[in-house]
Amino acid sequence: MPLPQVKSSRPYTSAQQFAYEELRSWILNGVLQPDEVVRDVEIAQFLGVSRTPVREALIRLGQEGLVEASASRMTRVAALPLGRAPHLFQVGATLDALAAELAAPLMTESDLHLMEGLLDALTHTSAPDRLSTLDEEFHRVYYRRAGNPVLIEVLESLDEQLRRIERHIWGYVRIHEEANEEHRVLLEALRAGDSAAAAAAARANWLRSWQRGEELLRPTTSA
Repeated sequence: MPLPQVKSSRPYTSAQQFAYEELRSWILNGVLQPDEVVRDVEIAQFLGVSRTPVREALIRLGQEGLVEASASRMTRVAALPLGRAPHLFQVGATLDALAAELAAPLMTESDLHLMEGLLDALTHTSAPDRLSTLDEEFHRVYYRRAGNPVLIEVLESLDEQLRRIERHIWGYVRIHEEANEEHRVLLEALRAGDSAAAAAAARANWLRSWQRGEELLRPTTSA
């Protein structure tokens, strides 16, 4: 079971919370891959805590569907949630489009400059985890400008639920090229203050993301 090179330096209130946050981050960010065995002894030794908080963390992660017990009673990282993914992307497409529509007439030069910089970084990056992070940051610029905190909360929740799938999708070069072109169309619509065009571009980006993901991931996971 490969573990990160270093532990997080973030402060935590308890050993259980520490173990939970670390494991959850490793799963969401692809450090621990789907179906990989998770050994509480190794994790406890790596984190410098006892096995009890690690086991408690694994119970929480099991309740969230991120780990599961196998027939041999071993704990494994759960498979990618491909059955749920099309519904998540469908909802995300609608809400992202709403955020873009609301934000378009309110975008500032600072917002647009930031998005331009993120798009440039996306163009010159190939690491899947970095690409996924930059993609989220790109969209969050206009989420914030939309001025609807409930909308932001729901969209960020969707992003988190889809993060594992996104990390895998970003591993393909063709995805980078197509997604960056869609981002460029969205950015230009926001720059023009065109709410309808921005909404259409945001919706298309989300829906095409799942189409690409389904084409790439389903054959792999069913093999």
